[in-house]
Amino acid sequence: MTTSPTLPQRRGRDREGTSMIVGVTGHRFYDAPTAAWLRSRVREILASWADDGDVRLVSSLAEGADQLVARVAVDLGLPLEVVIPATGYRDSLQEAFRFGLDELLAAAESVRTLDHDAPGEAAYLEAGLEVVSRSDRLIAVWDGEPARGTGGTAEIVEAARDRGVAVVVLWPDGYERSHQG
Repeated sequence: MTTSPTLPQRRGRDREGTSMIVGVTGHRFYDAPTAAWLRSRVREILASWADDGDVRLVSSLAEGADQLVARVAVDLGLPLEVVIPATGYRDSLQEAFRFGLDELLAAAESVRTLDHDAPGEAAYLEAGLEVVSRSDRLIAVWDGEPARGTGGTAEIVEAARDRGVAVVVLWPDGYERSHQG
């Protein structure tokens, strides 16, 4: 079991209850049918939360789940806040995800780049913790398995739970995560 790092104070809804902030964390790779299933579930969840009031999404726009959930949020007209882990982050992504990053950055309401000179585990961990610290709820595209490195999905989910952030785990029954990522 990993020890959860210390997190900054969680922001949450303001006094007037005008916004619920939803964060995202998750795995990077899955097949097309699984991506379609995830998009459908995320759309249902975000739309139902938006029916109850204003919803904003915060994401680091990592490959896979982060971009998938952000795309659904933008398609639903929800504001997007972005936390970029480090300078040079775009170049660290696989080419297929760079275009998605560019599109989502253009649609974002705010973008903050953390003070790291290069992407790496420390930057990814800090970005994940920043997402958690700003979130009322966290969508985790997660198979329930331990993290494969510092700042992995399992570590961010554990940090969210430790802080009392409601976590919604999405993963299709019987689907095994690719060993790609």
